[in-house]
Amino acid sequence: MPLRLSLPRGFAAALVAAASLNSFAAIPEKVTYDDHVLPILQNACNNCHNPDKKKAGLDLSSYGGSLQGSDGGKVVLPGDAAASLLLKCVKGTEEPVMPPKGERLSANDIAIIEKWIALRAPESLASKGAPVANNVVAAAVSLARPSGPPPMPGNLAKAPVLETPRSNALIALAASPWAPVTAVGGQKQVLLYHSDTLELLGILPFPEGLPTIVKFSRNGELVMAGGGVGAKSGKVALWKIGSGERVATVGNEVDQVLAADLSPDQTTVALGGPNRLVKFYNTKDGSLVRSNKKHTDWVTAIAYSPDGVYVASADRAGGITVWETATGAEAVTLPGHKTAVNALAFLPGLLASAGQDGTVVLWDVAEGKERKKWTAHPGGCEFVDFTTDGKIVTCGRDKLAKVWDQTGKALLTTQPLSEIALRAVLSGETVVAGDWNGNIKAFLLADGGKSFGDVGLKPSGK
Repeated sequence: MPLRLSLPRGFAAALVAAASLNSFAAIPEKVTYDDHVLPILQNACNNCHNPDKKKAGLDLSSYGGSLQGSDGGKVVLPGDAAASLLLKCVKGTEEPVMPPKGERLSANDIAIIEKWIALRAPESLASKGAPVANNVVAAAVSLARPSGPPPMPGNLAKAPVLETPRSNALIALAASPWAPVTAVGGQKQVLLYHSDTLELLGILPFPEGLPTIVKFSRNGELVMAGGGVGAKSGKVALWKIGSGERVATVGNEVDQVLAADLSPDQTTVALGGPNRLVKFYNTKDGSLVRSNKKHTDWVTAIAYSPDGVYVASADRAGGITVWETATGAEAVTLPGHKTAVNALAFLPGLLASAGQDGTVVLWDVAEGKERKKWTAHPGGCEFVDFTTDGKIVTCGRDKLAKVWDQTGKALLTTQPLSEIALRAVLSGETVVAGDWNGNIKAFLLADGGKSFGDVGLKPSGK
């Protein structure tokens, strides 16, 4: 529910004062309250919002007061600039528009406040930022298609968070299980595209770094991204697809998150990476539930079963472990790959694994037995994904994306991409696949694997 706050007309009566000074200033890499935001607020807001004159109960003259908020609730939501009332008011996108008369705050000053909130509102250069308040609602676990229209992005921002001279390798790609929406991980952002028209639907900021994994919740209402900065930090974030509101941030890793998934009931995020641990975090408060130590190399893939009974994890040495989600106990170990396992995907009772040995293996999880195995991409299978109707999508070092049935019969082979195909998903009748160069193409099942358009990692924002 959006915050509602009735602020007096005195709020930001002098917002214009700071605008001319900073109109053309470069925005620093790290924006802090003390060094960048407070000078704007001192010139614009603190005549009415200070300890002696707290109009609407709001004091913006101190860091603590700014985060505490007003009589109507918080006006700054660390990590979620789009949902923060302070930003909405100075942008003029929500009442009361500030200032109510005269010139508005400069675009540069607004950008400084927006970046400060997105970076989790750090107080100083030595600060890591404030904790993000999680707001994830538990979901009913169901294997059926949810009733009603499928969740689609609403009126989300389309301006790029970061514009880069060239695209990154496509290492994060996901398709909504029910809606024609594809999520693409770019540098410090997740881009949402309409799978049929390839229209940009919105951009979700991920200031933590580069997303290495994106997924949708089982009901399609949430988007998850995990990643960070190599050898420095790792996080997982969750957004509501309809509003773009960031509802949770979990993990405090010292390296990039390489693998992650959200439980079907939306209460837990499992993540892993170079530290060889599988960690389970509570989405409600961000607390660490448990940490499982089993893998002997980097954790490269994690997937929950659709019924939430199991969660599987895999590593760079070829190991696959299936865990019981209720207890955290090891259920079974699957020894099907001699080299790295690059991806995992689940159907009820059936687990698919993709290996650097080029094979796809289908496992009967309850019995811990191999059901089917075939060579999908000579040289290395980089990714595997299930659709809700049971089709299998893969891609690999042969620069191809393919669609299969569960007998290992190829239903579609796309035209080659320009480089190693790293990710591929099937959304409705559209295959979206991307490669090492960051080129992303869309193919129609009915058109024999011919490309009908491109998806951009560098959106124009228009």
